[in-house]
Amino acid sequence: MAAKKMNKNIKFEEALAELEAAVEKLESGDLPLEEAIEEFQKGTELSKICLEKLNKAKAVVQKLVVSPVNDEDFHTEDFEELAENEED
Repeated sequence: MAAKKMNKNIKFEEALAELEAAVEKLESGDLPLEEAIEEFQKGTELSKICLEKLNKAKAVVQKLVVSPVNDEDFHTEDFEELAENEED
């Protein structure tokens, strides 16, 4: 059986819901081998799509930092800078 191509334009929430459904089907252990393989392939593709969407979202998330001295003095920091600063 040929695996269907995933729609890369699927919304994150939809992809995640489909991924969770695929995992539940696989965990049930009730699928015939061929269907289990299809669900596994579908889940793998959905996980890649979710990861790509999360990485894109991470790239645009920024934190607005307001100066403690002057509320009108502020700047933004990229998400990764924020994560590094929170670990300290």
